[in-house]
Amino acid sequence: MTNLIGSLYTQSSYSILKSTLHLETIFKHAKQENLDFVAITDDNNLHGLYKALVLSKKYQIPLILGFQKTFKVLGYDLDLLIYAQNDEALKSLIELNSLTARTPDIPFESCVQLLNKLIIVLPSTQSFIYQHYEMSERIYEVISSLHKSLKNFYLGLGNATDFEVDKITPILKKIALNEDLKYLPTYQQSYEDEENKTTYDIVNTIKDSQFKSLNVSMHLLSKNELVKKYEQEKNIFKNVDAVFGRVNYTYIDNTQSLPVFPTKDNVESHIYLYALAHKGLEKRLENSGVRKSTDYIQRLNEELEVIHQMGYDDYFLIVYDFVRFAKTNDILVGPGRGSAAGSLVAYCLGITEVDPIQYDLLFERFLNIDRKSMPDIDLDFPDVKRDLVIDYVKEKYGLNHVVTMTTFTNLTTKTSMRDIARQMNLSQERINAIIASHTKGILDESDREAQKLVKVASTIEGIPRQTGTHPAGIILSKQDLTTLVPLMNGPKDIYQSQLEASDLESLGFLKIDFLGLKNLTMIEDILKLEQNKLKLSDMPLDDKKTFELLSNADVEGVFQLESQGMRNVIRKLRPSHFEDIVALLALFRPGPMQFIDDYIKRRHGDTYEKLDSDIDEILKPTYGIIVYQEQIMKIFQVYAGYKLSEADIIRRAISKKNRDMIDREKARFIEKSVRLNRDAETAEKIYNHIEKFADYGFNRSHSVAYAFIAYYMAYLKTHYYASFISVLMSQNTSNTAYLKELVLDAQNKGLVVYPPNINLSKLDFIPYKSGILAPLTMIKGIGLTTAKKIVELQPFDSYDHFKEKVFKVLNEKSIEILIHANALDVFGLNHKELLDQNNLNQTGFEQFLDDYKKTRLEELPFNTLKEKEIEVLGFNLKYLKDEVLIRLNETHKLKPLSLKEQSIRTIGMIESVKIITTKKGDEMAFITFSNGISLDLTVFPNQYKSYKELLSDTYVYIEATKDQTQAVENKYIINKIKKVKV
Repeated sequence: MTNLIGSLYTQSSYSILKSTLHLETIFKHAKQENLDFVAITDDNNLHGLYKALVLSKKYQIPLILGFQKTFKVLGYDLDLLIYAQNDEALKSLIELNSLTARTPDIPFESCVQLLNKLIIVLPSTQSFIYQHYEMSERIYEVISSLHKSLKNFYLGLGNATDFEVDKITPILKKIALNEDLKYLPTYQQSYEDEENKTTYDIVNTIKDSQFKSLNVSMHLLSKNELVKKYEQEKNIFKNVDAVFGRVNYTYIDNTQSLPVFPTKDNVESHIYLYALAHKGLEKRLENSGVRKSTDYIQRLNEELEVIHQMGYDDYFLIVYDFVRFAKTNDILVGPGRGSAAGSLVAYCLGITEVDPIQYDLLFERFLNIDRKSMPDIDLDFPDVKRDLVIDYVKEKYGLNHVVTMTTFTNLTTKTSMRDIARQMNLSQERINAIIASHTKGILDESDREAQKLVKVASTIEGIPRQTGTHPAGIILSKQDLTTLVPLMNGPKDIYQSQLEASDLESLGFLKIDFLGLKNLTMIEDILKLEQNKLKLSDMPLDDKKTFELLSNADVEGVFQLESQGMRNVIRKLRPSHFEDIVALLALFRPGPMQFIDDYIKRRHGDTYEKLDSDIDEILKPTYGIIVYQEQIMKIFQVYAGYKLSEADIIRRAISKKNRDMIDREKARFIEKSVRLNRDAETAEKIYNHIEKFADYGFNRSHSVAYAFIAYYMAYLKTHYYASFISVLMSQNTSNTAYLKELVLDAQNKGLVVYPPNINLSKLDFIPYKSGILAPLTMIKGIGLTTAKKIVELQPFDSYDHFKEKVFKVLNEKSIEILIHANALDVFGLNHKELLDQNNLNQTGFEQFLDDYKKTRLEELPFNTLKEKEIEVLGFNLKYLKDEVLIRLNETHKLKPLSLKEQSIRTIGMIESVKIITTKKGDEMAFITFSNGISLDLTVFPNQYKSYKELLSDTYVYIEATKDQTQAVENKYIINKIKKVKV
């Protein structure tokens, strides 16, 4: 036996908030110290499994994989270290860890069968042994019990403190001798060096505020320190060799099998896919009216050949199947996402709704025979129905074959500073000052306390704070995943891989992203309100009114077009055809934004330098600017004779700024171009042009697919505005400020937004009469559960009938809220009368009195009604104009306000005033003004000087002119303000 020097008890930062050791730090240290192995034993998880194996290979250091798990044995909590010594045992380790992670309180007895396939060590560093060292017979009893239960059981000696060396180790060595047990080195390592102990303590305190720092060293030991620590245990490092030998895992070298799609009559997958795709192509061409099918058939067959050669026939069938499930179960599927929209096979199978030939999209951008990588078909579903599709996949392929993926939220310097400062006993005021200075980059270098805080905080950077779930990704496997991947409990009854997405993809597992898109939910809801009388595929892509709406930047609620920056670009571009939207989505990103103005100028007629007739044809749709990655690929193909698959690889290298490959490929590009009788100087110019734009080029397939969603929403807003704005309001019911803007938008477009109605209102906004009816869920103080119960009890014949039916659902306070929300106005009583009669205990007594007559009361004052309505709705829907205002306008013979007028004269109320100072130092104001219609008024400095004394009046007369610089209808510029005698 040879000495294998190292410790079997090292925990990485994946022992969440119990260690500060990054895996790379552990392996670097082991390499520098020439240690014989690294053993990772994280706290009941295998999060670091893949990365540890990769690092073992990188540093050429043997790895022993394990984990720590606390079991209750004979009534005591015991920390066991559990290891796999070979590939077969690794399967058992993964299975056991999955079991214990999913069932933390699982009894020890239930795990013995799996434990007996593994190596188990009881380390000396644990509470049970420390608490019972004076009762060694109790320790002996427990160890003896474990020895009888476990085939491969050993003792671990930590020797971390003098106390342990003097008191604990002798007891365990004696028991080992009596029980014929080997002992192994289990000095616990949880931070890099003694300087990092403060960081370790802080990290543990973040996890547990009651954490008490122990005077025990747990730093990474050098080889000499390890040898010295165990100099009295002469065979301890030989025991490592005796127990583990030379551990070697082939886990990361294994190939994963893709799931097999169960075809009808067990037809071979590629034959089945071929038949489905060609049948789908027939339908697509028939529906689109395309007569010349030669190009389509040729491309389809070429794609099918590549898919078959790469072994992805089943993958396409699996995706086709769950997309078909969605479409046949009233679940809207997005038109496409990412490069998959460039596949004709995907289009023919109904996976995407984008014709790649019509839109000049490239299959090689998606799947490349020269680039061995998994295909990546990401799917968008309505966010409220996404889980239904995942459930279908889980049921079809089995619970143990479908899992979600773990994500990690890491500690950062900034987020950790407060935790550290508290440990340093700094005052809150001092903490705030240090963080503010650090954020601004003006921290005083002579402030040692502050510098220490920042230094410690920087050591915390990147340590996992907690785990989460990947928002979209699902792993699908042919094999049972319980022995292939460490699992934990995931959301909604689906297991979750302990490994993150990048690990799983590197291991060759099939990942599919099921994304929930609220905009698809919105489209579904709009179509439902319109009784599904129209199909998205029937919407003409050249609708004039839709492009008028877009050109006016009236894009609130329109997918990917509603940001203020995008609106500014839209106003300048004035989109008039579908390709404008495609280009907008590609250009409006941090990098290519610099080309937007050039694009717009050229779009409106500016000339630009042409490079070559063939290149100009490729760049003609984007006016000489390389906007799309596919354009780069086509330039390589057309100008220099590259294969598209080859061009895609080069495009990636250029965009990643791989200088060696860029320079090497430049010479090759020029050489290949010259062979095709091109001019070398022009070829170099073209290559430089490619290099300039390659980093900014966007995936055209994705841009086209998402342009469809944007256009669909713009079309629906144009032609079905009431339904569109109803759904948009419903999605934002809890956002009062934004909801108020949407209500204003609806009112400005001539719709009435009716307050809630106890008999007619539901849970969402709905088109109603000449406008929109507000839902019960809009009312503050009436929760969703209560609103649902009210809807179940509808209708109500009278106020008394209402009170009788809701007696067990509502209290008098809830009824008062409904009154102020105008929901009970339907009963023909005013608010004062409704409030007077809202006693639930007196309901129905009047039926026993022949001459009973309810007293009519005078309504509450207008301002009270207005204020109460704002309290429960957030803003006014009914009490917008008061009688005084109506009388004043009538007395002064002022016409009703119309936002179509360029100049207006009216009397109204000043609701709010915001005063600012211009660059010249002059004061001006922005006023929110209402006379039934809300106006945003700008008061420039000259007018402000003249009228500022009147801005505190409740009622004023104004004359104003429409602000031509703004697209919003209700923005006007003040010309005159006059005092009004009430």
